[in-house]
Amino acid sequence: MTDNSIAQALPQTQRSARARDLRAVAASGIGVVLVLALFGQLGWVAAVAGACAIAGAGALWFYGTSNAAEVLADDPDAAMLAARRLAEQEKAFRVALVQALPEPAVYIDAQGRVEAANSSARKAFRFVGAEPQLTAVVRRPELLDAVADARLRREPQWFEFVERDETDRYFSAVAAPLGAGILISMHDLTDIKRAEFARVDFLANASHELRTPLTSLSGFIETLRGPARDDAEARDRFLEIMQGQAERMRRLISDLLSLSRIELVEHRTPDGAADLAAVIRETVAALGPVAGEKGVTVRVTGAEQPILVTGVRDELAQVAQNLIDNAVKYSEKGGVVEVALTSGLSGDAAAARAGRLWEEAGHMSIVSAALVAQGVCASLRVTDAGPGIERQYLPRLSERFYRVDPGRGLRPGTGLGLAIVKHVVQRHRGSFLVESEPGRGSAFGVVLPMVPLP
Repeated sequence: MTDNSIAQALPQTQRSARARDLRAVAASGIGVVLVLALFGQLGWVAAVAGACAIAGAGALWFYGTSNAAEVLADDPDAAMLAARRLAEQEKAFRVALVQALPEPAVYIDAQGRVEAANSSARKAFRFVGAEPQLTAVVRRPELLDAVADARLRREPQWFEFVERDETDRYFSAVAAPLGAGILISMHDLTDIKRAEFARVDFLANASHELRTPLTSLSGFIETLRGPARDDAEARDRFLEIMQGQAERMRRLISDLLSLSRIELVEHRTPDGAADLAAVIRETVAALGPVAGEKGVTVRVTGAEQPILVTGVRDELAQVAQNLIDNAVKYSEKGGVVEVALTSGLSGDAAAARAGRLWEEAGHMSIVSAALVAQGVCASLRVTDAGPGIERQYLPRLSERFYRVDPGRGLRPGTGLGLAIVKHVVQRHRGSFLVESEPGRGSAFGVVLPMVPLP
């Protein structure tokens, strides 16, 4: 609203209207006094005094109670100043209201700008600064249509939408008119939706993958109770196979539960700090007996000093465990597994160090996050001494239960290790890369954002 329109909008006729009403009331009072005097109920001196008192009281009332609107009508500059102050107070109220809401909330003014947004909304939609256009913050047509309908119909509009990002976020929201703008209040349904998806995936995967070992166990039990009841040699052989199948089921259920837990919180970016170098040292020490049994040497470089990355220590330990364990498993006897840590790199340099060192190898970015390109990063590269993987298999490596060649005599696994690594890296807003060359081996790399320096 312009200054002239503000001045024109003020009640210019309010003073004359009040004066007219006051004259009518005073005339009525004086008339009553005169009538009483004519009928002898009141002396003329008293009547004249009463009439003067009524007129004087009315005048005092009129001039003593002139309100601010009347004064402002005579002073356009004061009117415009008061209007600005009123607008500032109303805006401060809307900002305080939005900030007080625990769920993501945004107030859109009449021009379509984000006038106020609380910290939950800014974190959910990753924007900074004041008063950007709504279309620059959220591009979901469901939300934009609801805002337009609420502005047109002047009534609340309820809707749901999905914010597509590295990890999808689900919202239930309402757009309600408030003053000249629209207040959008959102309820984050991501946890509920992910719990539903995780439950469905767990049941589907468990029922599919557990069927084979359970069928095998049932068959061996039936054989031991029947034809092999008295065959000690067959009994020992069958019991060993049964133990292997039971161990496979245990690992499968453990990995499925780990994967489900990670997927439930994948949309929440970690805000803590973890020492990646310490995680690597502990993981290599824990896998020492496995590597020794296989006759494989694990060589670590770059883990002498602390490397603080933004993340959850236990989840990063799962990443290191799966990558180093796979490298040992796929390496030939007498081979060397190289575990290399590098810190203080840009995002591009860290990605090149993690998975772009072999010119003739096939390369694949399983996870690529924009966040790592914005700051200082650390890279982890695990190189095995195995047969390598052909290019056509690289895009499927992180799929659940996918195995490149289960008939190569490798130590049996669940096929979930790289899927767990992928989802942990996504939650940490990092990058996950692989390069492999048949006859040379494979290298898996992870890039993680480092903790900003104070």
